Amino acid sequence: MSEKFCRKFQQLAALVLACALGAGSTWAGVLMRESQGVVMTGLDGIRYEVSSGVVMTGVDRLLGFNVNNISWADMNGVPLTSSDGVVMTGVDATTFTGTDSFRATRADSVSMTSADGVVMTGLDGVVMTGLDGTRYEANSVLIRQPSGVVMTGVDGVVMTGLDGLRRSGADGVVMTGVDGVVMTGVDEFREVTATQITATRTDGSIFNVPPDGVVMTGVDQLTMTGSNGVVMTGLDGVVMTGLDGLPRTGLDGVVMTGLDTLQSSIGIQGLDPDLAKQLDAATDDSNINAVVVYHRPVTSADIAELQRIGITGGTRFHTLPMVVISGRPEQIETISELPTVRSMWSNRTLQWTATDNSRELTGTTRVATDADLTRRNNGTTLSGRGVGVAVLDTGLDSTHADISGRVLRNVKLADLQGTSLVGFNYPLAVEGLTNTDQASGHGTFVGGVIAGNGARSNGKYKGVATGARLVGLSAGDLNLFYVLAGFDYLLQNKQILGVRVVNCSFSANTTYMEHDPVNVATKILTDNNINVVFSAGNTGPGLGTLNPYAVVPWVVSVGATDGVSHLADFSSRGVFASQTFRPTVVAPGVNVVSLRSGASPTLVGGIAATGSFSLAEAPFYTVASGTSFSAPQVAGTIALMLEANPNLTPAEVRDIIQRTATPLPAYYAHEAGAGLLNAHAAVLEAAFPARRFGMWKATSDVGQVSFIKEPLREFAGTATATTPGETTFQIPEGALLASVEISWGPVWSTNDLGLSVYDAANRRRAYSNTLNLPGLNGRRERAVLDTPDAGAWRVRVANSLGLLGTAQGYSGTFEVARIQYGALQDVGGVSNTSREEIREAIRTFVMSPSGGYFRPDDAVTRSELAATLLRGAHIPQYLPALSSFTDVQDVTTMNYVESMQAAPGGAIFHDALRGGPFRPDEQASRLTAAVALVRAAGLRATAENYNGTFPDLLDWNEIPAELRNYVAVALTHRLLYADGGATGQDGASFLPQRALTRAELAHAMSIIAARLAAK
Repeated sequence: MSEKFCRKFQQLAALVLACALGAGSTWAGVLMRESQGVVMTGLDGIRYEVSSGVVMTGVDRLLGFNVNNISWADMNGVPLTSSDGVVMTGVDATTFTGTDSFRATRADSVSMTSADGVVMTGLDGVVMTGLDGTRYEANSVLIRQPSGVVMTGVDGVVMTGLDGLRRSGADGVVMTGVDGVVMTGVDEFREVTATQITATRTDGSIFNVPPDGVVMTGVDQLTMTGSNGVVMTGLDGVVMTGLDGLPRTGLDGVVMTGLDTLQSSIGIQGLDPDLAKQLDAATDDSNINAVVVYHRPVTSADIAELQRIGITGGTRFHTLPMVVISGRPEQIETISELPTVRSMWSNRTLQWTATDNSRELTGTTRVATDADLTRRNNGTTLSGRGVGVAVLDTGLDSTHADISGRVLRNVKLADLQGTSLVGFNYPLAVEGLTNTDQASGHGTFVGGVIAGNGARSNGKYKGVATGARLVGLSAGDLNLFYVLAGFDYLLQNKQILGVRVVNCSFSANTTYMEHDPVNVATKILTDNNINVVFSAGNTGPGLGTLNPYAVVPWVVSVGATDGVSHLADFSSRGVFASQTFRPTVVAPGVNVVSLRSGASPTLVGGIAATGSFSLAEAPFYTVASGTSFSAPQVAGTIALMLEANPNLTPAEVRDIIQRTATPLPAYYAHEAGAGLLNAHAAVLEAAFPARRFGMWKATSDVGQVSFIKEPLREFAGTATATTPGETTFQIPEGALLASVEISWGPVWSTNDLGLSVYDAANRRRAYSNTLNLPGLNGRRERAVLDTPDAGAWRVRVANSLGLLGTAQGYSGTFEVARIQYGALQDVGGVSNTSREEIREAIRTFVMSPSGGYFRPDDAVTRSELAATLLRGAHIPQYLPALSSFTDVQDVTTMNYVESMQAAPGGAIFHDALRGGPFRPDEQASRLTAAVALVRAAGLRATAENYNGTFPDLLDWNEIPAELRNYVAVALTHRLLYADGGATGQDGASFLPQRALTRAELAHAMSIIAARLAAK
């Protein structure tokens, strides 16, 4: 290899371990060279070479390597200033996420979805001025299906709280494809000091807009989906600041025109770290397998170029823009320099992410019993009928009675892995097999979760979509090349198979890069209207452990819970406060029951051979845990959604799954995504698009808290056979999480290290010593601390082999995530306990302040009580076709109220009967609250079978006899207190008709949260 190329790989090999350790490890490297017109400042770890122009500040943790994920190299100018005529089309991901979608972070309270359902709520003081000069004032604005909205002149628009966003010189802003939204006549638009707008009309006149125009504050998460064909022209001088962790992924099909001296994005943009290491260690006569990813479909000219370089044969694909080759190091170097090559990757071995009440927990059983769904489906229960679901896994045993007759095709992928000596051949696929799952039974188990009909258990152990058709794609020993062959097979046979969903219950021991061939392939699948579902991975609970294939915003990634909605310890986590590195949703993945493959009676790969089965059931079913088995529950749900509405796009499916999910406030988004899968609600919205679930989620975060990641701290040490290595670190006040991780190598090291973490009082608070296997990033241990106390903490790393071990060096990272609350003007007079309860309610988005005030003594309305319980009590969302109550008509309040009254265990509010009023704006009495809180806390049976003593209260006789049990339980479990502060205090009063206060509700929600966590 050339000295230059060798030096690149040596640098990357030396740094890849540190890259993998960091929570920002997914930023695998950026090089900006001679790119006049591009400036990135404040980007820790970025390499800048002769760059000026576009400014991005506050973007922390972008690691910079000279090889890995190269972008915009040797480009003379990517000016985003003075650039007339910028056009961006088909932009998916990152600031632009999901197919046909656009996301800007820091935009709380604003949601635009498919341009129908624009919601602005809690915007205290929205003023709208009509064309005739009439002023309209409102605190909540809902715009649905605005076909043909035109805004011209745009008078009186103010946006504040947008960290450093400035747009100026916008001559002729046009947004098309958004159901006809057009904004014209905006010659200049500027936000000045976040309090006013200076605008220039088309006639040249200038005017200032006072801050009583339309105001959006605390805007932290603006999402626009379904926005095909956005055109922005004449954008002179774009500045983006304060964009921590700005991702740039999946920008396939971006067109930028009118950019002075802009060159097209050509040349290599990503290189597999593992390939870099192999090349660095290889001799000149070595042969290395690699997959070459091109910027566009592979042509005969590309094949001829490879042959000219000396590659005589390999594997090309029917659809994927890739070629698998085997070549010497200098040949691979030459290939990497071709302008048509996008990235290069080595082969790698992938890993499976491997009494059941999951169907009840996710609402799957409610789909079968929903009369509206059945009626719409011509009297037939929805079952995924006619929808093709591919299982890219170990294979399928189609002889199993639970899936027999519904395996449309069973394929063994058997290509030559790029080792052909003569000619470039397509992957081999052996069709017509009855059982392709001869090894572990993993794929058959997954297929049963998706579509098993329970034939061998009299319907007891059904899958999610019992009518779906399965396509088995057996990837053999599950390496990268077989997986790519499986994706290519799906695309090649798309019309014949009719596959709309592919389940991928595997991950890789590597870092995330958007140019990874798997990510490239899944983007092509999504563009072909095939939904891709990935398991989140089983490497939790450390930060940044998410499956690298589950990061891209066009796939649905699924973490795992147990049977009572606790996040499984093994479920991989994303990056704290990241908008990208997080699961989409979670679903049950602990002790899931599904099919046992007949060809693998002993079963391996994380599937247990035992379970509570009858003698008749035991040969056909088994029990397993892993995100491998939570992902197919989502895949099956998507099949149900597509039977109900075949026209849904993958972006729409993903959006619905997130909005309908049941919130899990005990967990942050990087742990549980949008929450627990709610199959019932997702299928309802698919079938009835007018039933817009979860619109309130867009306004849950009104900027009441800031989640802050402290700078990553790195450390290193050596653990000998007798002496551990130790490091101390400081945890600041307000810490929510602390993550400690160590990693060591080389891969052939036989040492096994254990990680212990001690608090300031020398108590061990975390310990990790798992089985470590060789991998790209060496061996590792992780520990996560929840709400650690401030002070000096100590990390101790010991050699678990004792005297059998040798001196082992290690590298480590320490990260802290903390919270900063917005100033509250009215909580100084409450007790310390009450203040912490209020903060907990705010931190978990169960309750929100308004304008810097929490209003602890204000009365809670009945709709506010319903909304709070929906956010914090694990009650699944529900919406009927028509309101069940005469005084509830708007969709958001309906969502709250109908969910309460259709809760799986029975209605939450005892005093609201269908067909009558709900009284949403009336104050919620303490008596009503006592019943609702007890039921929401899962104590209904305790109350209705109560046989304890009743409290001696002065106003006991004012409580209806049939509700006294509820009041007693509410007091006993400290959901509410009697007047005077003590539970059931003698001589006190309950005050049943007094309004519940917001402080009391915050307290009750903290008790419910503790109960849910303790289940």
